[in-house]
Amino acid sequence: MPPLPLSRSGRFPKAHRPFFLAACLYAALSVPLWVAEWAGLLPGCSGCDPVARHAHEMLLGFAGAVLGGYLFTKISHARLAFALAAWLAARIGAWTGIGGWAGLVLALAYPITLFVLGGWPFLKAAKWGHNMVFAPTIAAFALAEGLYQAGRLGLLEAGERRGVLTAFDLVALMILVMGGRVIPAGMAGLVRQEDARELFDRNRPWLEAVVVAGMAAQILSDALALPPFGALVVAGVAGLMRQARWRPKLALGDASLGPLQVGYSLLAVGLIAATASDLLGIGPGTDALHLATIGGMGVVTATMMLRIDTIRERRQDAGWPRTAILAAVLLVGAADLRIAAPLAPEVLIPAAMTLWSMAFALVGWRLARGWKSP
Repeated sequence: MPPLPLSRSGRFPKAHRPFFLAACLYAALSVPLWVAEWAGLLPGCSGCDPVARHAHEMLLGFAGAVLGGYLFTKISHARLAFALAAWLAARIGAWTGIGGWAGLVLALAYPITLFVLGGWPFLKAAKWGHNMVFAPTIAAFALAEGLYQAGRLGLLEAGERRGVLTAFDLVALMILVMGGRVIPAGMAGLVRQEDARELFDRNRPWLEAVVVAGMAAQILSDALALPPFGALVVAGVAGLMRQARWRPKLALGDASLGPLQVGYSLLAVGLIAATASDLLGIGPGTDALHLATIGGMGVVTATMMLRIDTIRERRQDAGWPRTAILAAVLLVGAADLRIAAPLAPEVLIPAAMTLWSMAFALVGWRLARGWKSP
């Protein structure tokens, strides 16, 4: 993976600031709104699948904002404002129930902008074959949005579910592949610092190829509404096999790499557990899937926002923010409570919501506090 790009002071705006802050605020506020709808305290969406809309906003809304903050590094102020407006318009459209072709245009504007301003430059900058996976993955977010909106318009059977499952697959693929570049690179330095030994054979390119193949097969399966056939298990197992080479125990005391390792493993285990739940009939796969979404995606995105912000604000000398550890603890607790929610949903779902919102409110506070400091 190419080195993490840095914004050039004076020439380009620091796009990670508005997008990361928007992601944190949206994560902290949208889940309580969804729980209030679920509890009957607020009216639900009209003419939509409320569960699918919740997943849609977490994946294409929250995760989409995190991805924008990562990708938009060398764009003008005008383009940044347009991208942020497109993201915000899509969120307003989702919550206010704007439907029809107007809703379709609002929804598709941001994922298309994400590719044009972020994915296309990434494609041109990729010099090695194993980096070519990122651009088509970013482009496919527009496909996921299109499937979801086609379902809302009544043009595609089960389109909403197909769209959100495809979006989940895409986010999982991005994290599994990007984590496979960021984590072992960081661990190599940590290992040398601890015991002066190299982290040999840490990348295992063939295992990354298995991860990509498994997730690509699942993307195709979910987009076409095919029955589950274990592709997520293949990707999850391959991801865990890769991680076994990254000295995960050594990372637990590190404020940046420890949460990343935990989130990566929870994502991989969640993929396996969700498929096992569906295939073996031991419970709804959506419950197990929260291990991958809240525990895996939540921990990784929270940590990566703090990590990227530290790099781009050039604060590495001060050390990685330990906020990531507390946020990870809160999110793992939220995942545990949400998985156990069928036992007492009226208590455990609001409890999980509270921990989730606390985690991202904390991350947003830490980011904003750092921007005020010299």
